Amino acid sequence: MVFGHSGDGRESGPRVLWPVPVNAVMIGVIAFPVEARMRQVVLPGPGSCEIVERDEPPGEPGRIVVDIGVSVLSPGTERAILLDRPTADARYPEHPGYMAAGTVRGGDGAGPAAGTRVAVRRARHASVAVVPVRQVRAVPEGVPPADAAVWQLALTALHGLETGEQRAGEPVTVVGQGLLGVITRRLAAALGAPRVRAVAASSARAWTCRTEPGTAFVAPDDHDGGSTPLVVDATDSGPGLATALASAADGGRVVLLGSPRAERADVPLRHLHDRGLDLRGAHVSGLSEADEDRLGDLFFTLLEQRRFTVRDVLADYPAHRAPEVYRRLAEDRAFVSAVLHWDTPRPAPTRLPAPARTAPAVRPLRFGLLGCGDIGIENARALAAADSGEAELTACHDPVAELAEETAGRYGGRAEASVAALLARTDVDAVIVATPHDTHEPLFTAALAAGRHVLLEKPVAQDLATARRMAERAATARERTGMLFPTRTDPRFRRAREAIAAGEIGTPLGVATSYLTDKPAAYFLGGISGRVATTWRLSKERAGGGFLIMNLIHQIDAVRALIGREPDRVYAETAPSATAAAPGIEDVVGVVLRFGGVVATLVGSASAAGGGGMRTRVWGEAGEVSLTPGFTLTRRGARHPEEGGPAEPAPSAIELRTWAFTRFARAVREGAPVDVSLADGLRTQAVVEAAYASARLGRAVSPARLMEGGAA
Repeated sequence: MVFGHSGDGRESGPRVLWPVPVNAVMIGVIAFPVEARMRQVVLPGPGSCEIVERDEPPGEPGRIVVDIGVSVLSPGTERAILLDRPTADARYPEHPGYMAAGTVRGGDGAGPAAGTRVAVRRARHASVAVVPVRQVRAVPEGVPPADAAVWQLALTALHGLETGEQRAGEPVTVVGQGLLGVITRRLAAALGAPRVRAVAASSARAWTCRTEPGTAFVAPDDHDGGSTPLVVDATDSGPGLATALASAADGGRVVLLGSPRAERADVPLRHLHDRGLDLRGAHVSGLSEADEDRLGDLFFTLLEQRRFTVRDVLADYPAHRAPEVYRRLAEDRAFVSAVLHWDTPRPAPTRLPAPARTAPAVRPLRFGLLGCGDIGIENARALAAADSGEAELTACHDPVAELAEETAGRYGGRAEASVAALLARTDVDAVIVATPHDTHEPLFTAALAAGRHVLLEKPVAQDLATARRMAERAATARERTGMLFPTRTDPRFRRAREAIAAGEIGTPLGVATSYLTDKPAAYFLGGISGRVATTWRLSKERAGGGFLIMNLIHQIDAVRALIGREPDRVYAETAPSATAAAPGIEDVVGVVLRFGGVVATLVGSASAAGGGGMRTRVWGEAGEVSLTPGFTLTRRGARHPEEGGPAEPAPSAIELRTWAFTRFARAVREGAPVDVSLADGLRTQAVVEAAYASARLGRAVSPARLMEGGAA
C-alpha cells in the first residue's frame, strides 16, 4: 500500500465567473479570479492515499462556499473503496468523504449567512466545499463540530430505527460496532431504549461502550442468550445479517441498514418464516426531502440537548496525516473512525513563536504509555497530533485493560497486557508514566532498568523522600529523563520568561497567580471523565495530597521558572471544600512564596463555582507581563500594552503536550537538555512539601532545608 503526500492533482479548465469568488480582483466590469488553492484527500488507486493541492472549485448559483474545519471518515464506505472491494464500484482516482463541518464563507444570498457554523453533507475530505444549500445546516451553539458532522450517518441510523418501528421501553440490539453501529445504538438509547445490546465480530471495539451505562457489549460467540424485538444490522455483511437474525426475538423486526457490501448472504428463508421474523431494508436514499428535514430536526435537537455524542470514539488527526489514518483504516480492527482537522494552522503571534522546528529525524521517538486514564488518553491524543517524523505512540498499558484498548483504538499503537510486555517491545524507545503518584517510582525504575527514556507526569512522586530517590537515580542514568510540566512549552510563558530575564519590566517585585476550577464531586471517584472507578485521589498516602500537589503545582513550577531562583520561605493555608467528596484532602489553597525581594501569591481551588481558569501576572519597577488569557507586556505609565493583547491566540492543552513530547524527542535525539529535569521537578516538589508543612505548623517553612533532609 502507498500512503503519502503529493503536490499533484491540480485541476484546470474553464472557471465560472458568477458569482464573483471572494478571492477575485475586479478590473472594470470583468472579474479576474486570483487562483486559490485547497487541500484534498485522494485515493489514486487501491490501497493508496495522498493529500493533493488543487484549485478551489468556483462558486455557482444556489451553492454555498464553506471553509471546512473538520471532516469525519465513514469507515465502511471508505474502507471498501480503499481496498477496492467488489461491491464498492471504485473508480480511481477516488475523492472520498461525505461528512464535514465548517464555517460559511459566502454564497449567492441563500442559506446561512457568512460566518455561520454549519454541518455539511456529501462534502469530500477537503479544506473547502462548494455545496447546494440543502447540504448545509446551522450547528447549534456549543455543539462540537465533529458531532454535527455525522449528520449524514445519523439520518441513516434514524431512518433505520424508524423503519424498525422502535417503541418506547423496548430494548434494541445493534449488530456491527463501526461508526454507523455506534451512532445507531446511541440514538436508540437517546430515543428511549432502556437497554442496548452491542454485538460485534470481536472484542476489539468493546471500549466504545464504556460511557454508556445501558449498553452491554456482546461478541457473537458469547452466547449470552439475549434477544430483542428490534435488531438493526449495521455490518453490511452476510455473517452480520445472520447474527442479526439470530439476535432477534421470535416475531421480531430486523432492519438491514445502509449499503450492503456482500453480494449474497446465506439466510435460510424457512428460518425467517418459522420464527415470524420481519426483515426490512432501510437505505437513506429512499428518504424524501421532507423526511430528511424531519429526521435532521430530530438529530440536531438531540445534539442541542446533549443527548447524543460520538466525539469520544473519534481519533483526532491533522489533515496532513490522512495517509496514516487510511493505513489504520485498512489494518486496525479496533479503529472506529477519525476526525481530520482542516483548520488553518494557528498563526504564531508576533514574538510568540511556537517551539522552533528542526529537520525530522530518521525515525520518530517511539513512546509507550503507562496509564490510560484521563491524563493518559490526553497524552495519546497529543502524540497522535505530533508530526509523524518526531514522536509516535506504539504501545500502551493500563491495569484496566479496557482503558488501554480504548486508547489504542482511538490513537494507535498496541494495548499490552502488562508493564513487562510493554517494556519488552523493541519499538518502544521511551515511556510516559501517567499513573497514580505512588506508582511512579516502581514504574520509573523498571523503565530505566529496561533501557528506556522516561517522561514523568507531575509530581515526581507522592512524597519528597521518594522523589529524592528518583532524582538521584535519574542523575546517574544513561537514559534521558524528564518531567511533564506543559506550561513550560507555552509560547506565552516562554516570552514572559524572556522579558523578565532581559529586564524589560525592571527588577521584579511581585507575582499573582491563580488556578480556579469547579470539578464535580465524582472527580475523586473516577476523574473528570468517570471512565473508571478509582479512589486513589482520596488517599493522602497514595496521592500525597489534594489540589496543591495535583493542580497548583503547575503554578508553583511556572513561578519558580519565571523568577529564576528558588524561594527562601513558604507560607501556606489550606482548607477542605465544604462540598468535596474527600474531606481529608485540601481543596482551597493559598500560598505565599518569598524570593528575596519578590513576593508571589498563589491561590487555587477545585470547587470555585464558575471556574475562572488560570491567571498569572508578574510586575516589576518598569512594567508588567501577563500570561493569560493572552500575553501582554505593559510599560509603567502606559495606558495600553506595548506588546500582545487578549486576542493573542492561546494554545490548547493538547498543543502544549504535543510540543512537550516533540521537544523531549529532540532532546533525546540531539543530546540537548530536557525542558524540566527530575532535579528541577524535585525542587518544585520541595516547595509543595514546604507549603504542606507550613499549613500544618502555622508558620513559614524553608524549602532549602527540606531539600537538605532537615525538618520543617
